Amino acid sequence: MLRRDFRKAVPSLEVFMKQYIYEPKRFFVSVTFTGMFCIAICIACLGAFFGLVPLPHGIAAIVGIVAAYQVWNTFIARANPQIVTIDDTTIRFSAYGRSDVFELSKVTSFLVREFSGKRYVRINGGGMFKGRYWLQTMYIENGDELEAWLADFEYKVDPHSLKSQARRPYCMRSSDK
Repeated sequence: MLRRDFRKAVPSLEVFMKQYIYEPKRFFVSVTFTGMFCIAICIACLGAFFGLVPLPHGIAAIVGIVAAYQVWNTFIARANPQIVTIDDTTIRFSAYGRSDVFELSKVTSFLVREFSGKRYVRINGGGMFKGRYWLQTMYIENGDELEAWLADFEYKVDPHSLKSQARRPYCMRSSDK
């Protein structure tokens, strides 16, 4: 039987796109393990309501809500992507076998909140399941490059925002004309 090696026929993905990958060990500890720990907290808080865990109901409710929110963001909304892939036409956020893909030409709103070592990105307003992402650029390979791309794309989407005006040289600001 003749076997054909299909890998030779497919060009390398690096030619067409750029991938930014969260360090796998750090991703496991800071995202996956934290999510699993919050699942255990949710179960313990439910146990408090059934008298199985000696915890006051008020505290169990508050802690349970916070833990449930973390579980939602980690495993359902996938707000902490492990891989960010950018090419000429799309941006893709991937984690746990699911990818959220946005065509760059159809992005109407792109907001980036900058924090030390991380970025919070909302695309097209964000939603319960898609469009809100925490990017831990400190632990992402070539995170500085990703930060620069995010800032440039935010500027392209909304060049009239106050943040965009602050990036422009003083002589080119629209308020001066």
